[in-house]
Amino acid sequence: MLMTANFKLNPMKQITWLLFALLMVCSSFSHAQSVTVPKEVRFLVDSATKQQLVESLNQFLAQKESPNKANQYVLPADLPAMSALLDELKGMDKNIKLKDDHFYKPVLENLVDAGNGRLVVQFAYLGYADGAPVLRASFRLMAVEENGSYRFYTMLRQNTLGWKLKKIDFCSFYYRDSLNMSEARAYVDFLASCNKRLNVKAEPVLYYSCADYPEVLQLLGIDYKLDYSGIRYDGLTGHENNQTVTLIGGYTDKSRFDRHDLWHDRLRMVLSTDKINRPVDEGCAYLYGGSWGKTWPEVLALFKKYAADHPDADWLKLYSGYNNFYQEDYKTFVIAYFINALIVQKTEKEKGFAPVMELLSCGKRQADEDNYFKALEKVSGITKADFNKTVWELVKNEPN
Repeated sequence: MLMTANFKLNPMKQITWLLFALLMVCSSFSHAQSVTVPKEVRFLVDSATKQQLVESLNQFLAQKESPNKANQYVLPADLPAMSALLDELKGMDKNIKLKDDHFYKPVLENLVDAGNGRLVVQFAYLGYADGAPVLRASFRLMAVEENGSYRFYTMLRQNTLGWKLKKIDFCSFYYRDSLNMSEARAYVDFLASCNKRLNVKAEPVLYYSCADYPEVLQLLGIDYKLDYSGIRYDGLTGHENNQTVTLIGGYTDKSRFDRHDLWHDRLRMVLSTDKINRPVDEGCAYLYGGSWGKTWPEVLALFKKYAADHPDADWLKLYSGYNNFYQEDYKTFVIAYFINALIVQKTEKEKGFAPVMELLSCGKRQADEDNYFKALEKVSGITKADFNKTVWELVKNEPN
């Protein structure tokens, strides 16, 4: 069932929605990348400026699925922050449930002349189904004219004017009123430990400490996104030009950042997703950062209980698929991930992180797990034949 936005629209917005509903009836897939410009909405810019902006916006959106750094319509100076926003734009056209790659269409909502060749640009992705418009997301960007076309950048710097700054090592922490210094130091220390494992040099990190996830979205220029309805805590990160920009809106009531997800972010700085074996990656994230708000010792205790309750468990059989050893609401803890946490812990302790990196980069998960078991035997000596026995030994050797 499709969800529709539930909010009141001002008269100008109502015209946009009604016009869009009519346009959807006669729109064709061949124009899926073109921005719809409602004629009934008044934009207080001249026609030449509007045409130039629309042409640039079309090119910007046409390139959004490419690597972020390859988008020629991004203002280079703002690429790290824009990378975080571009990640949110990827796949905007698609409706997975309906298997329609062009269900949502971009619609220009507003243009505001901000002076000095700059424009505030608002656009949304809208679809039409069952007699009603469906809002997928709405974005707000800045555009600046350069050599006959526009380049786009986020409103992040503008939205955080007046924020305070605290520098700790290679991290610059931006905050509105106060900064939790113990959490900030813990963040820097965890990043340093990831950098050491991954053998990468410390690069500048711009950390924006936000009140919650709605503020994260607002600061970056995401006015609305259906995926994030009701979410209180989360963050967004972009990494380009040897710099990281991250907006953190909290992880839980107790912690400002998520070590589990931070590990994933750092790994993807040095290893492409095509090479990463997810169960091994998740195993590292369990070990170094816990999962779903639970620390590694807490996750270990849950697995130990599962093992005690299932003394005849065949870990080789349970490794395939996504069998859980614990579930709390929608939060699942996967057996294959935890097994890899134990293997990574043992391998790193005995041989260092280099063989773990080799296991991490054995490729995407396969149905027969052949690539994984070949790499596992090479780096650890654990074979598929003795996998079940070895895992039981690892479990029993872990202290309660």
